[in-house]
Amino acid sequence: MPIKLFVKKIIPASYRLKIKKIRRHTKNFFKRNAAKITLGDMRKLLTQDFGINKGDNLIVSSSFGNLNAAFSPTELIKLLQDIIGNEGNLVMPFYPPGNSHEWAASGQVFDMQGTCSSMGILTQVFSEMPDVHKSMHPTKAVVAWGKDAEEIVLGHENSKTPFYWDSPYGWLLKKSSKSLGLGLKNIPIFHSFEDIILENKYTLYQDKQIILILKTNKNEEKQIVTLVHDPLKLIKLIDAGDYVKSLRLNTYRRVNFGFTFCYIVDNQELFDKCKIEFNNNNFRFKK
Repeated sequence: MPIKLFVKKIIPASYRLKIKKIRRHTKNFFKRNAAKITLGDMRKLLTQDFGINKGDNLIVSSSFGNLNAAFSPTELIKLLQDIIGNEGNLVMPFYPPGNSHEWAASGQVFDMQGTCSSMGILTQVFSEMPDVHKSMHPTKAVVAWGKDAEEIVLGHENSKTPFYWDSPYGWLLKKSSKSLGLGLKNIPIFHSFEDIILENKYTLYQDKQIILILKTNKNEEKQIVTLVHDPLKLIKLIDAGDYVKSLRLNTYRRVNFGFTFCYIVDNQELFDKCKIEFNNNNFRFKK
């Protein structure tokens, strides 16, 4: 067993999260004298540098602590909502603690009201705000707000894979949409490209579907049949964010911001480029 997987197996996800936070705080401690990022700075980044406009469909990943922000998560969410307006859609990943295979093996119930997000405080705060809807998926749920929010989350529990065309990620891929990373390089929609482009060629999932329990907003328990990523396959891959950066897309913008950086990319251009690269056997396998 690879050392990285062995460490994950013996250290619970909750402790790994604490270790990750300690490492981040330690690293950022030495940059503590840097000027705080204001809400005005953030608005300029989003609108002028990244060109986000009214009506945009955004899927946002975030590490709020890396932003060195002089504002709260709630203020940032309201800023995003103000920029895209009611005609746009704001989506964030909402995954339970630990990796999906760990969550599946634990036998825990994904409680749509009680389970906390492992995808950062911004996602958790967003999920608790008015008019935000959560998809019914036990490992790869999303939370969404906007004109089409209810449609975006609808039926996720029945999707062919967690990221396939019939998932919320697939909905964004079929529309004009952008991936926005705030303080990290994570890009969840990339898994849609893997599921769709590599269909019937290669899978990153475990061999068999599994049944997981989900408790709905109505306190009803449902059995959800889904696929879970195989850690032995994922360990062979470079980070999706690094792979995307290497593609040199026209719409990919990365700006040093706060303690780290922020990025934006057009999902449709990224999908088209990945289709070419994957079919040329240039996948994100480690060299």
